[in-house]
Amino acid sequence: MKIKSFIFLSLFAFYNVNAQKSDVKYDFSCYNTDPFTAINSLGNDFEEAMLNGSGAESSVGEEQDLGKTAYEEVKKEYKFIESGSELENLKRIVAKLNKVIQRPKGYTYKIFLIDTNVVNAWTVGGYIYFTNEMYKFCKTNDEIACILGHEMAHNELGHIGKHIKRFKAANNMFGEGFGNLAASLGSLFTTPFNQKNEAHSDMVGMDYAIAAGYDACQNIELWKRMKEKEGSYSFINGMLNTHPYSGTRSDCAKNHLKINYNKDCNN
Repeated sequence: MKIKSFIFLSLFAFYNVNAQKSDVKYDFSCYNTDPFTAINSLGNDFEEAMLNGSGAESSVGEEQDLGKTAYEEVKKEYKFIESGSELENLKRIVAKLNKVIQRPKGYTYKIFLIDTNVVNAWTVGGYIYFTNEMYKFCKTNDEIACILGHEMAHNELGHIGKHIKRFKAANNMFGEGFGNLAASLGSLFTTPFNQKNEAHSDMVGMDYAIAAGYDACQNIELWKRMKEKEGSYSFINGMLNTHPYSGTRSDCAKNHLKINYNKDCNN
């Protein structure tokens, strides 16, 4: 009986090594580096409360349909790299991350490698786009995993659905109808998220990466290098940017790993 219990507990422990941590605390205070970001955060909370009270809803099916529509637009704009070791590596990492998501919403994730000289990655409705310049910028699979985890988190956290709710709420108010809504959403892939959404996705993306066996401490180094490309922070840039400043993202990544995983990342 003791032997059987030991085997059961060992298997249970092994299984949970590859599960997303459930008792994570998401501390957004480190992103409130100036009055604008603090106001931005409050504005995001107010909008979410308004949308939740509007009666507008979104489903994973609608979001994936939106992803298909946006995909057709992306194909017109960019050249896809349809084979090669880099694309296969991205597919493997996405598959590993997908396995560790707790209570997944049901997306079928698709990863696409884009041929462009812009360092970027984005997502719409389970479709994830990763530029070859971003791939070159990343030094390890650990860094790639944190970025891909970030994009997956946008979907799992309902950020895509928030755009749909916003359009539906406007249509309910002005009576335009869902047909016009669907047409308007075709270019959603160009619509950015706000700073708090980006901050939340950074942290959850690291949670996915850690659960999948990647070293999320390397995300700190990634954002330090991005900071060098970005230059010095200014209040004006903070007002205009939809993403947090890269230096702040590096510091907040370090804070997240310390308070939730007791990791002292020496970066």
